Amino acid sequence: MRMFVSLGSNIEPERNLRRAVRELGARFTLVAVSRVYRTAPVGDPDQPDFWNLAAELASDLPPDEVQRRLREIETDLGRTRDARRPLGPRTVDLDLVLVTGVAGRFGDLQLPSPLVEREAFVAVPLAELAPELRPGAGSATLSEIARAALSSSARAPEPLAVEVVP
Repeated sequence: MRMFVSLGSNIEPERNLRRAVRELGARFTLVAVSRVYRTAPVGDPDQPDFWNLAAELASDLPPDEVQRRLREIETDLGRTRDARRPLGPRTVDLDLVLVTGVAGRFGDLQLPSPLVEREAFVAVPLAELAPELRPGAGSATLSEIARAALSSSARAPEPLAVEVVP
């Protein structure tokens, strides 16, 4: 199955995103990685900008197992969760947001993630990897979703000239 992961970091983002992509490649079949985008923080503005990207994986594992392994990578890279500030700064954030042909709830995981259609920091990197992919039956393409997200975004994601591919 084609699986898409949204990655973000605003604590030593270049270092931590490189490490995260390296870990994805060690634990899954890493198919592609988008460019890196600088984006304004969402929901908790008193922190540095995030660096975001998307990665495409190939895996036959069930979605909830992939998400569990993504949480392990976060922990291995020093991610701590602050209940008082759930949208605060983080070393790395890895979320399975889309799996081709899969829709529904898998434990705490909703696929496709509502963030795909709502947030430019997710939609824009995804559209770079699979512009014609439709996340759900009858939905717009990722390219169309990204354009709509950009038009409603207060500050568009800014591509950075940074390579994070290991």
